[in-house]
Amino acid sequence: MNALIILLSSLMFLMSLALFIYTKKQLASFQQSIQATIQTNQVSRELTALNAGSFGLGERFIKLEKQMQELAAKIDEVSSDMNSNSPYSYAIELAQKSTPAESIAELCHISLTEAQLLVMMHQQQAA
Repeated sequence: MNALIILLSSLMFLMSLALFIYTKKQLASFQQSIQATIQTNQVSRELTALNAGSFGLGERFIKLEKQMQELAAKIDEVSSDMNSNSPYSYAIELAQKSTPAESIAELCHISLTEAQLLVMMHQQQAA
């Protein structure tokens, strides 16, 4: 009878030990699963933030590109206006705005003497 009790006790102990080991493995597996889920969620949040940031940058790049196209069009317009009119009409306009002769000569591709003459003529008219 004592042997039967010892056998049953040993069997219960072994079953308890097996259940403990199984539960411990399941708990470790569950913890790994939770950690993987947390990491996945964190990566997902980071990717969402990066996507939002890149979308904002894309919009800014498009806006900057439009501004550059507008500026290029204005530059072409000013350049064609300067080329279509004689350099002297633009030089006269600059002289009337009290632009120095050196700047007028450089901007209008005329000689310094011509620019000085235009400045003298058109400053006298303004006075």
